[in-house]
Amino acid sequence: MPSPHNVRRLVLTAAVTSITIAGSLYGAGIKTTEEIAETKRKRQEATFDEQMNALQGMRSNLTARKGMLETQIRDLDAKIQQKKQISLDKNEPDGGR
Repeated sequence: MPSPHNVRRLVLTAAVTSITIAGSLYGAGIKTTEEIAETKRKRQEATFDEQMNALQGMRSNLTARKGMLETQIRDLDAKIQQKKQISLDKNEPDGGR
């Protein structure tokens, strides 16, 4: 059986560790809440031109992303057609010639 001194030290260590973890989590939560509030405040205080510039930037990013996705879809369709053609060529009675 462990001595009372060792048990006391273990309990104290566990208590200090749990308090430290809880404090860190609480502080991180407060910081996140403050950052969200700051972002909302900046967004509300932004002038019309700033908001318009931000929206135009988002639009250009979305347009670029759309172009990339359309290219990927075209490439995928081409691969599917190519595989279908290869499959049809293999199934022809004269060996695809």
